[in-house]
Amino acid sequence: MSEGMLSGYRVLGFDLETTGFDHRSDRIVQFALIGSDVDGSHINLQSLVNPRVPIDPNTTRVHGITDDDVRGAGEFSQHVADIAMMMEDSVIVGHNVVQFDWRFLEMECMRAGVETPRPRAIIDTLVLARRLGIPGRHTLGHLCERFGIGMDRSHQADVDAGATLLLLWRIMQAYPRKFKGPVDDFLDSLSY
Repeated sequence: MSEGMLSGYRVLGFDLETTGFDHRSDRIVQFALIGSDVDGSHINLQSLVNPRVPIDPNTTRVHGITDDDVRGAGEFSQHVADIAMMMEDSVIVGHNVVQFDWRFLEMECMRAGVETPRPRAIIDTLVLARRLGIPGRHTLGHLCERFGIGMDRSHQADVDAGATLLLLWRIMQAYPRKFKGPVDDFLDSLSY
């Protein structure tokens, strides 16, 4: 595996579950950061989040999280310091993270009156799959199936974050020539 590009960095799979699909009006109900620190130690930061608004029943059918599930969970403002500490100067890996998860994170940080974390890099596996021309559908589920990654409970933040990280590594194995050199050069080649 071509790990050189990511060595020396904290690398974290990142995923959110939300009350709906509009980052301007919907809220985060679950987050997960799954991966490894610079020294190789495992990181698993995840929690339910009380959005202080009702969860749309259609969304509950997707991720299974109900209003009762989040009633005792802290609000986003109670989690943001831990999230920011983990993300700061890390390589964040997510599926559709640029257009979905990151927008929710930015909006929740704005609501909480704090700065959005500043990762070293964000690698979006959806963008990556499209740029590499990987055949077939580019949903996380389809790509994981294509690369032999099992997902028993999709649409749970911890499962999706871990699967996305594994997906990146499998793509790196399948396309080693695309992952040579520093992470900054790689991101420039994607030009989000």
